[in-house]
Amino acid sequence: MVKISAYWKGVIAGLAPVLATVQAATDDGRLDTSELITIGGALLVALGVWRVPNKPEPDTLPGYRR
Repeated sequence: MVKISAYWKGVIAGLAPVLATVQAATDDGRLDTSELITIGGALLVALGVWRVPNKPEPDTLPGYRR
């Protein structure tokens, strides 16, 4: 399993949806209020994904038996 640091998880979780939303919103060459709200929503969702901690390894869970 690949381990990604919390910083990279935040960078990818923040940039990917926000950049995709900005690209879609600026497709017509201008931004209006609804598009700014959509970009803000994408940013909030990305921050929420970053805030959720990664699942710990099973060996570090108390009382875990194999």
